[in-house]
Amino acid sequence: MVFLQLKAEVRNFFAPYMDMVEDKIMFPYTFGNQIVDHESWNENGVRIPVSKGAWLATDTLPLSVTDLFIGHSAGDIMCFCHYYPNWIIPRRPSAFVSLGLLPTKEQFTWLKSLFTNAKIHTVFDGGISGRVADCKVATWQIGKSARFSLVDEHGEFYCNKKRYRIPVGSFSLNRFERLSGIRAGIRTHKPKAPFETFYQSFTNGLI
Repeated sequence: MVFLQLKAEVRNFFAPYMDMVEDKIMFPYTFGNQIVDHESWNENGVRIPVSKGAWLATDTLPLSVTDLFIGHSAGDIMCFCHYYPNWIIPRRPSAFVSLGLLPTKEQFTWLKSLFTNAKIHTVFDGGISGRVADCKVATWQIGKSARFSLVDEHGEFYCNKKRYRIPVGSFSLNRFERLSGIRAGIRTHKPKAPFETFYQSFTNGLI
């Protein structure tokens, strides 16, 4: 199974936050104290839910967490840690959260109230959906909101009562912050080209 090719320290760190069911790895998404969805990883790939819940992994008390990693997919976050295991070394106060395919402001507000001392990192995909998610998190981080849409190969956003257009190929958190004036202080992590996700990079590296 491809999953077993992850570094042992990565599998061991995340083991308490997932289940193996037959030939699938299952990541529970919870809302309140209830499991409301699952993400699954098997030989055919990763299935990521659209959910009001979240998958959360940390071995540190929330108030002690200094680095919070947010992504679309638990599987992708694990592949990120395969490449950057320094974030899961013992006594490194990190937390990892997957919000599913369509993150919401309500999910992020909950995270902010839980991890009050953490620097925000994003591990969304390198495509336009992941780059827009970076920008949404940046606006939520400072208590604002922006509307985003895709129009004629341009990413449009409406922020601070102004409308902006950026070509999809150059749309990024950096361009968004420069145009909008927002400075959220979040750090983005993207896989190396040509891959859009760390999961793609990991699985293709095994071929």
